[in-house]
Amino acid sequence: MVRVVGFVVSRWMLPVFALLGGCALAAGQAAVPPTSLTADQVMARVEAMNEWRAAKLQSYSSVRTYRLVMHGLLSRKAEMVVRADYRAPNTKEFTVISESGSTVVRERVFRRLLQEELDAMAPRKQKHFALTEENYRFKLVKHYRTDSDEFYVLKAEPKTKNKLLFAGRIWVDTADFAVTKVDGQPAVNPSWWTPRTNFSRIYEHIGEFWLPESNRSVTRVRIFGTAVMTITYRDYQIAPSAPATATPDMASAPRAALTPGLNP
Repeated sequence: MVRVVGFVVSRWMLPVFALLGGCALAAGQAAVPPTSLTADQVMARVEAMNEWRAAKLQSYSSVRTYRLVMHGLLSRKAEMVVRADYRAPNTKEFTVISESGSTVVRERVFRRLLQEELDAMAPRKQKHFALTEENYRFKLVKHYRTDSDEFYVLKAEPKTKNKLLFAGRIWVDTADFAVTKVDGQPAVNPSWWTPRTNFSRIYEHIGEFWLPESNRSVTRVRIFGTAVMTITYRDYQIAPSAPATATPDMASAPRAALTPGLNP
């Protein structure tokens, strides 16, 4: 089964972008939004809803645009437009539509990210970067409302110094128990050349699901300057959802029932 919320930190300079690029999902109907939950309770509900939604997603396609600009002593630009096709449970294919700019960036960054994303689809690997209590300690930072939405903000601290994990904050929608935003840094700097990387990933609500809208990373590269990379997602085409079991009862179900597949 696809682990639908997990974050891969790429080994050169780009955290999160080798993620399962499109499988962070949130149905648009979920449970009663409680007024006060602990961090563990919030994440238990996130994990439960992710398991439920993973069973519903059959296939989708989207178009991504990768852009990278290097500022400083080393000046480079590149762009690549890619079609992504996903089929349950763990098959993904990429087709390059167009590309321009630095050959080095396109070959060593963009294509490398695509290959890392394909590698990350292997079920045996997904557990190592999943956004779960096995990999992270979570702390509730705040719970707030806007005019139209309500969110929990949690601090995510990796339990190990693992290059596949990150440290930062996540925003969870209280209606869907879906991660809608992630800000952070890699748990381990992937190289001496890249002492600092900050990233932000935002999701948009499409039909039954929340899917990636944009990624942005800013990486300081020693001597050479700063690299800014963005990925934008568009033109989602989602296949009809598969029948699924009833939505987990977030208001009354015990915690053990809310973490299918994660309990001993």
